[in-house]
Amino acid sequence: MAPPLAPRSAADAVTPAAKEDISGTIVACASVMLSLSTLVVGLRFYVRGKMLRAIASEDWCILAAWVFTAATSIGAIKEAQVALGRHQEDVPAENMMTFFKITFFKTLFYNLSLCLTKLSILLLYLRVLKTYDYVRKAMWATLGFVAVYTVVLLALYFTICVPLNRMWDRSVEGYCHPDAVWWTMTYIHIVTDFVIFLLPIPVMVTMTIPAIQKAGLLFVFCVGFFVCIISILRAVWLNQLYLKPDVTWRMTDISNWSTVEINIGVVCACMTTLRPLFHKVFRPLINQISPPRQEEPAGPVNRPPTIGSSPLKAIRARVLYSMGRPTFMEVNSLTTVNELDTVGSTTRGKTGNSDGKDASGKSGSAVEEVVTPPKKAQANQ
Repeated sequence: MAPPLAPRSAADAVTPAAKEDISGTIVACASVMLSLSTLVVGLRFYVRGKMLRAIASEDWCILAAWVFTAATSIGAIKEAQVALGRHQEDVPAENMMTFFKITFFKTLFYNLSLCLTKLSILLLYLRVLKTYDYVRKAMWATLGFVAVYTVVLLALYFTICVPLNRMWDRSVEGYCHPDAVWWTMTYIHIVTDFVIFLLPIPVMVTMTIPAIQKAGLLFVFCVGFFVCIISILRAVWLNQLYLKPDVTWRMTDISNWSTVEINIGVVCACMTTLRPLFHKVFRPLINQISPPRQEEPAGPVNRPPTIGSSPLKAIRARVLYSMGRPTFMEVNSLTTVNELDTVGSTTRGKTGNSDGKDASGKSGSAVEEVVTPPKKAQANQ
């Protein structure tokens, strides 16, 4: 995170053109971005809860991230109502103290949103990508680091100044952390952005999937990369802000891009989970662009579930062919079939009994997906 803004003296204010006001752009940006992230999170829970009946830990994590995203967006609107978007010399002194109080909590919510979004993405990676041990170890290490980073961030933030109200009222005697602490946290935040962006690439390059799905994954990665770039630009703009006066005016663009960053981050984290919905809505177009694959005929017992079908307690095996050779995917629930219905995979599960239990007598409810690389041709072939 960047160094929290501290009040400046009246002598630091520049003398701009009087009564300029661009606070409306802040309200518009926050409203549009929050509406978009709210829609996408709602669709995610419709897919996971209604269509797949398989809400997982990463879904609750992104919901918590959305709550803090909404709080940050609303905080930006409140800042605009009291001071942000106007020149500091045009803002009443009492409004400036209120502005810095709002900024303090808004920055806290902003960072919590980012951390929870990262945790949600990592949890999704770990649930979907069950093989590639070196990648999974890197994912676990990154998840642990982000979790520890979040705890340290909270500890530092609530001790940012002692007493805390010195943060928005510099007339109070006390101590505040040096800016170097916050710039270090900012650099860590940027590095983890890129690590999370790069982690699944070794897996994705080995997957054999239709062109339409490749295009979808490429779009998701482009959006994720866009968020990484925003985090870098935001740090550059914040550095310039601390070198120049008139904070309520110069902070406008930073506030808008911060709002875009966290809302688009939430949207990006949800995009891959919406595939069943997109597949249902755009299936005719998908079939035209990428013809249906050849697969072993499935009987009424081992036929994989489709969107809208009743949930099954267990799923039998099927073989899907890509380039004439089968590869495999482990599945213990219907979630994988609907979420990761990729070419070149075999869905294998325990045989279901008439009472809805598997051969071991246990009900099949756990969500578990395994993505494995295509098998190489034997040397004798």
